[in-house]
Amino acid sequence: MQLTKISLVTPSFNQGKFISRTIEAVLNQRYCNFEYIIMDGASKDETVSIIEKHKDHLSYWESCADKGQSDAINRGFAKASGDWLCWVNADDVLFADALVKVADCSGRYPKVDIITANTVYIDETDHITRCIRTPKQNWSFLKYGVGVFTAPAVFFKKKLFEKVGGLDISLHYSMDIDLWHKFCLANAEVCHIDDYLGAFRMHTLSKTGTFRAGAKKAFENPETTITRIRYLPRVNWRLILLLRVLHKIYRMVRLDYLRGWIDLKKNNGKSWQEVFPVK
Repeated sequence: MQLTKISLVTPSFNQGKFISRTIEAVLNQRYCNFEYIIMDGASKDETVSIIEKHKDHLSYWESCADKGQSDAINRGFAKASGDWLCWVNADDVLFADALVKVADCSGRYPKVDIITANTVYIDETDHITRCIRTPKQNWSFLKYGVGVFTAPAVFFKKKLFEKVGGLDISLHYSMDIDLWHKFCLANAEVCHIDDYLGAFRMHTLSKTGTFRAGAKKAFENPETTITRIRYLPRVNWRLILLLRVLHKIYRMVRLDYLRGWIDLKKNNGKSWQEVFPVK
């Protein structure tokens, strides 16, 4: 039987400090039928020289000016030939069994359009700082703009991505939330793997870290507000806030927070390589 082909795209810009770890984590996958594409936005640091060291193992790569992360991802996926897509940012990592588990899930549930999983947060030195367990994405919540998006452990069929028109390149922070709204409107079928498949890196120079440092008291990212109004023009923000609280209670009842806390305590002080080694 032919194995499911998975296409991975890494958008990058001046992430030379971390991108080698991202590339190595992808290339160390214990799964053979995947392609890896890197779309660099004309980085001025050591990024290009690092990519060139791995170029023989890449399906495609380029380094040229783009219109931002969303544009780079869209153009990367346009070059992809896999049935399933995933973007892995240049400071994040995938664990070695990630693609094996995604391919197994897609084989067991052929009608599924999206596969999600749990992630951990890591710091600049690769140490685990948080373990994020999430429920299967629930459209009843998401249709009101409430959900959990745990990149890089989000995979979706290429035909679904193309059907909804890809990412909105005018968005630089909330393009994933916009994409999930499109998936919701497309009635996409979701499957959730209750396992950790990757790590999201939080550091001072990341977009997420920069926003959080400068807007600790903000209700939400301004782009998220734009996206919410686009899809939910008549929904009051107070209702959104109430639903966010209800969603947290839902996750508490599922023991997501408790299980994540137990996982973090068990792995306290360890790097992701120690907990999720390449065997």
